[in-house]
Amino acid sequence: MPNSYEYSFGSVRAREKYLFSHGDIEAMLSLDSSEALVGFLKDKGYGDGDTVEEIIRSNRAQTMDYLKSVVPDMSVFDVFLYPADAHNIKSVIKGLLSNSDYKKLFISPCTIDTAVIEEAVKENEYGLLPEPFSSAAKKAYETLAHTTDARKADAFLDRACMTAQTEKTKQLKNAFLEKYFQTEIFYRNVKTALRACLTSSPEEYYRDALVEGIDGFDREKVISEALKGVNELTDYFSTIKEYRCKEAVEKFLSSPAEFEKFTENLLVKMARDNCKRCGSGPEAALGFYIARLAEEKAVHIIAAGIDAKANPVLTRERLREIYA
Repeated sequence: MPNSYEYSFGSVRAREKYLFSHGDIEAMLSLDSSEALVGFLKDKGYGDGDTVEEIIRSNRAQTMDYLKSVVPDMSVFDVFLYPADAHNIKSVIKGLLSNSDYKKLFISPCTIDTAVIEEAVKENEYGLLPEPFSSAAKKAYETLAHTTDARKADAFLDRACMTAQTEKTKQLKNAFLEKYFQTEIFYRNVKTALRACLTSSPEEYYRDALVEGIDGFDREKVISEALKGVNELTDYFSTIKEYRCKEAVEKFLSSPAEFEKFTENLLVKMARDNCKRCGSGPEAALGFYIARLAEEKAVHIIAAGIDAKANPVLTRERLREIYA
């Protein structure tokens, strides 16, 4: 592992030329079978495997191996991996309670060894897990075991994930990462609040699900307005000038899928603006990683369109921004 970012900067800049171009996206949109998509991805050197999912997993592993070889401090990527930890904890808890196979659901890379998660849940030794996942996992297990309320159990772990991300970015003292995740978590809270409001959720659920400490997001005010109704909540969100919040909420009310696309596009653009032209620090490597995440999303959307035999025009409309 190198001891400075100077080496990673040059290496990443050279490797960026292998990221997907808009021409690559158009080429994939023209394909009419999963086999053709697999062939295209292999020809691009995107990954190994006989299926699209195998190739995506291969690319994910290759990307992390590459970054480990050029980045002096891989902890800057932990904040991106906490959602995988939350997912894996959920999988173990639900699998053990339903006596079903959960190991096939594990996601990697992650920061918590899945064997440790299994031991923690099986032995009721949640202290084996780092906070805030430790206490959240215990609450999630007890909730599912006694009430079968999966949404509430998920809320504990989703909130723990966002809390871990917020705390980690503050520790790293990286302005880009802090801005990026403040924005992402803001939108996740907005989405959660709107969904909860539309389903007339009780106050307790908001407190279980919404995270504190996000710039521009007044948790108590959001809860207060949400309990009054959707109109009151959307009216309040419309007063928030940061994050293009009014526009985002309008997208959600029109189509949750459009909300997801809108917010993900903003994050990719943020990464492009902050990471593509930087000359020092971890930003170049962070941008490369975010670029790979955006590519993975594009491949998933195109593969789903092919499987559904959807019109390529409709599939193109679902696609997000790429880093190129």
